[in-house]
Amino acid sequence: MKLTPLELADGIAVNPPLWLAPMEGITDRSFRRLAVETNPDCIGAVCTEFVRVTNPPVGVENLQAELGDKFAGPLHGLQLMGNDPEVIAATARNAAEAGADYLDLNFGCPAPRVYQHCAGSALLDDPPALETLVKAVVAACPLPVTAKIRAGGTDDNALEEIARRVEQAGAVALCIHGRLRIQSYRDQCDWNRISRTVNAVMIPVIGNGGIDCHADIARMFDQTGCAGVMVGRAALADPWIFSGTQSSHAQRVAWLRTYTERMETNGAKPNQAMGRLKQAVKYMNNANQLELASELASCLRSSDKEEMFEKIG
Repeated sequence: MKLTPLELADGIAVNPPLWLAPMEGITDRSFRRLAVETNPDCIGAVCTEFVRVTNPPVGVENLQAELGDKFAGPLHGLQLMGNDPEVIAATARNAAEAGADYLDLNFGCPAPRVYQHCAGSALLDDPPALETLVKAVVAACPLPVTAKIRAGGTDDNALEEIARRVEQAGAVALCIHGRLRIQSYRDQCDWNRISRTVNAVMIPVIGNGGIDCHADIARMFDQTGCAGVMVGRAALADPWIFSGTQSSHAQRVAWLRTYTERMETNGAKPNQAMGRLKQAVKYMNNANQLELASELASCLRSSDKEEMFEKIG
């Protein structure tokens, strides 16, 4: 599959045009680096978990901690989420100083607690406010600014309007997840919504949602006409999904050990590292990527990592 690099600005391109999605509780520094190492030359951009921005603006040091040490290969993005244009814009300026290659704005998070605070996908219900926020960030930040949206809140009637407003506000690319906010991650992803977005704007559109295996990446490009593909939770279910490499059970277990060790090295508390290890095991098992020596429920009840690895087998 020959892919065309996606240019965000002069001298700044996503090559190949494949993104590791920003995911809360998953894409920390450890996971991002390991994902790229597992798929050499296959991931063009990575991004932090969302940084929740309220008041005051998030400082440079905190943003640098989220970003971590940049490594060769992909572009490194910082994702911000909030609803105050001035505060988000000030944080975006700090993101540039922190060393990010690009800035992403989160308008897609469907979590109820986020919606209740009028952030994430809540702004899909107010397209003019969404446009105002993007415009303020673009004016304040020297970095390329991208936006990530869902197809809508309760319906997709305003999808084209939202996409055009993001474009008019100055974003250089738009990522569209093909589900609605109310669908969370349950219902089948509608790729026709990605195609509609591609046809509505001139800026590059990145498709997201419904990628379950390596072959789905090419299928999304072909079916939607998108300029880039973003892979989310499937990258945890199959860490080799970007390259399509067939891995063995032993390789997957070794990957889980490395992931755990990286989290610990990067300062994760034991309970946090165990929680994310269990999450990875659950995703892999549900995708038939593990051959567990014990029942999944027994693995998830493990009190420490060595006990858990014994049960994984």
